[in-house]
Amino acid sequence: MMKSKTLVIVLAVAAASVGGAYFALSKGRSEWEKVVRGEPFLPSITDLAPKLVKIELMRGKDRRELRKDGDAWLLVTSDGYPVRFEEVKGLVAGLSSLKTDERMTAKKERHGELALAWTAGTTSETTAETPDESGRGARVRLFTSTDEGATPEVDIVLGEERANPRAQFVRRFSEDQCWRVLGSVLVDIEPRRWVEAELLSIPDGEVRGVTFNGLTLVGTEGADGRVTYAAVEPAAPLAAPETPSDFVWTDARKEVAIRTLPNWLSRLELDDVRRQKVATPDPALSAVFDMVRGTLKVNAVRDGDSVWISFEASPKEGAPSADEINAKKKYPGDPFIPDWKAFAAKHAGWEYKLPGWKLNSLEEAAKVADESDSAEPADPNQPTRIPSARD
Repeated sequence: MMKSKTLVIVLAVAAASVGGAYFALSKGRSEWEKVVRGEPFLPSITDLAPKLVKIELMRGKDRRELRKDGDAWLLVTSDGYPVRFEEVKGLVAGLSSLKTDERMTAKKERHGELALAWTAGTTSETTAETPDESGRGARVRLFTSTDEGATPEVDIVLGEERANPRAQFVRRFSEDQCWRVLGSVLVDIEPRRWVEAELLSIPDGEVRGVTFNGLTLVGTEGADGRVTYAAVEPAAPLAAPETPSDFVWTDARKEVAIRTLPNWLSRLELDDVRRQKVATPDPALSAVFDMVRGTLKVNAVRDGDSVWISFEASPKEGAPSADEINAKKKYPGDPFIPDWKAFAAKHAGWEYKLPGWKLNSLEEAAKVADESDSAEPADPNQPTRIPSARD
């Protein structure tokens, strides 16, 4: 009987020891070991969302910082330009919707296979680690404080996506363990994703005249309501060029200009935005658009290989209402006519980087014009381009 009691006590002590050891070990487990399949991968985001004041996005060598200012969000890395709240909301909602699906590798040397590799390094904007130069993976950091040295509440690396079912590879930045989660989050590092990229989309026929690089086009409305354009005697450039140009508006070049310039304000978008710098506009790229309801001057400046534009806009007295045209606008890109006074106020002090396709239509038309002068006609499938005084 004594032996039996002793055995019970020994077993009890052993069980208690095992239980204690298990409890001690479980306390040391990392967060990922407690995740259950089908549960939110980042359960804390729901509570954090209202408290977020700063977001950092990194991909390759690029970094974007968004910061809350009162009720608005600003793109700090683009001089504090207003951010579309819908994009911030979409990012946070996307992260909160990720569901744990399957545990993947925990070997650091295999992170690259899932686009989750991250290598030590620095950039001019941050001392944080940066990903490999391929830019396949993206890092997202969410902060509830903007204090220097503040620790992010969420710090996650997002890798490659998979389909059927829609899934993505992810890992917490502080851990080597990788996961496949259901759902996916696109981290677009381009500034145009986070701001209102559409600047203008002027409807056909609204533009009645254009002055560009010494050429003036005048539009005439016909009985059918269509506007046709013709080139008049060359005008003086909008500004005196720094160096003389031997550029000549040949008949072929005028034809190209008539075909493209009056429509240049349709679908005018930006690639990036910054505070306006003091610079003399490039006369070969700047233009004035005379419209039914307003006048718009587009001032262009060169900065390296890029061209940035700013606006001077004013409404016309007694112009007809634009309500009928604007009532048809349903989606971004649909033609509309802005309130030119409000447009001027909104864009004052800012300048916008032209997308390559819009820039090309202003500065590389000489090749197209020359082709149209030659025996071989220009390829009609190639984009039409407008000449530059530098040609």
